[in-house]
Amino acid sequence: MNSDYYGYENHILEQAEIERLLDLLPAGMRESVKILPASERQTSVIKGRRQMPWERQMHLFIKPYEWRQFTPVQRAGLFLHKVGYYSRAVSRQIDFYLALAALGGLSLIFEAVQQDPVGATVSGGLSGLALWQLRRDQTNDRRLLAADAYAVDRMVLRGIPRLQAVEALGQALHVEARLEGRSGNELLDMLRYQNLKRLAQRPAEDIVLS
Repeated sequence: MNSDYYGYENHILEQAEIERLLDLLPAGMRESVKILPASERQTSVIKGRRQMPWERQMHLFIKPYEWRQFTPVQRAGLFLHKVGYYSRAVSRQIDFYLALAALGGLSLIFEAVQQDPVGATVSGGLSGLALWQLRRDQTNDRRLLAADAYAVDRMVLRGIPRLQAVEALGQALHVEARLEGRSGNELLDMLRYQNLKRLAQRPAEDIVLS
């Protein structure tokens, strides 16, 4: 086979791998996640976008060549982490803040029509606070830690021993950082590694079943 074929192959994400990854998810969640090959311009090995309440599917874009640098268990951990991070099914706080912001916005319009400056100020403050909290929630380190916990719990529920699941995810973080040109030793990385050590001792009854 010529080099052109191998170049083309590097951009292909095998259907068997896509099916294997989706099978890691709860049955009711598989239709809401769509896995696609990423473009060369994408710098992250796997990347998505936060799923909004009105969106039926969450898209995850994976770089096929880089994806092959991980072991199957490491891929499982990294994939589940990204699902936990981006999917609204795992963390529904965002729905509450969006509803609160919408309520504040509607109330602001009503108060403005009624020419009630005090009511308008309160409504605007409520909407602004909800949007600020929404933004904070989206960028908060706690979301990353919660997504790590989700990934480990899902792997355990799929029959992978807890210690192996934690080790695989920790190794995947190192490989991911290397492939993306990062040191992997930033403060947030250290925080996640410490959290993984804690997850290794997590009681079985605390596992997230969603």
